[in-house]
Amino acid sequence: MHSADDIWLCLLLVALFGLLLFLQNKFPKVSKGRETIVLLLSTIPFFSICNLFPGSRASRIPSAKAQPNTLK
Repeated sequence: MHSADDIWLCLLLVALFGLLLFLQNKFPKVSKGRETIVLLLSTIPFFSICNLFPGSRASRIPSAKAQPNTLK
């Protein structure tokens, strides 16, 4: 990934944890089941967004297969 993608990914990760901490402070008496549901509902979009970032260029370039030498 490019450095710009790394920065956005880090910002999204910090925003996700910040949101989870905010919700935990705002609703301190919430049940563990609801905490788990919120965590799952926030994790799914986060990894969906991460999937949108392009991978390294080397992984996207198809590997060159060895061509038989036809010239003799």
